[in-house]
Amino acid sequence: MTSEKTTPTSITDHSGLAEQLLRVYENFADEFSRRDVPVHLSNVTREGKYLKGKKLGQHPERFIEQYLIWPTLELLDYKFWAQPYGFPKWDKTRPDFAIKNFNCGVECTVIGEVKTPNKFEYGKEQMEDYLKSDLGEATVGITTDGVRWKIEVRPKKSSEILEVVEVDFHDVVRKLPSRHEERESYPSHRTRQEMEMVESLKRETVETDVSKALLYLGP
Repeated sequence: MTSEKTTPTSITDHSGLAEQLLRVYENFADEFSRRDVPVHLSNVTREGKYLKGKKLGQHPERFIEQYLIWPTLELLDYKFWAQPYGFPKWDKTRPDFAIKNFNCGVECTVIGEVKTPNKFEYGKEQMEDYLKSDLGEATVGITTDGVRWKIEVRPKKSSEILEVVEVDFHDVVRKLPSRHEERESYPSHRTRQEMEMVESLKRETVETDVSKALLYLGP
């Protein structure tokens, strides 16, 4: 018997976070089945329909936060504050969440906007309004509908906005209804491989990228 060490595969090296995120998405999909509306999941993920609170028995945005956004932020090591009180208010509104453990390299605010799946573009527009309306401090904006994630940064006293990272898990999410469809196979292993881009959303990775962007844009 030898003591020769084997070389881990690329999946072993990189899929830990992806596998955990896949569990989050699978639990999200399973919740539709637990609520007896699995067809609604297919309509949302494959047909581009909007989430319906009447079908879910819960406000759609709260549902997305509970089953996708908050678990994903925790997984990525973000300490979030929902509906943050005392933050600058834009047009008498407030962000859906703020991040409390983010290091930009300078004083900064990190805010987030949540939309339901297939309404991401509305979130992008609202985040742009936030970023352009209060220029007193460097601000990082996180926009997500649970499927797409976009992170941008705007430096202090500047109207220039720079994209830091954008990730789209649509190709993964559209496979989820197969978990509850007869005669359909759900390729869990292959789906996990398609999620390795989640590494670019980790807090420490984004902190580094934001710091570089702020250095590039200047004060």
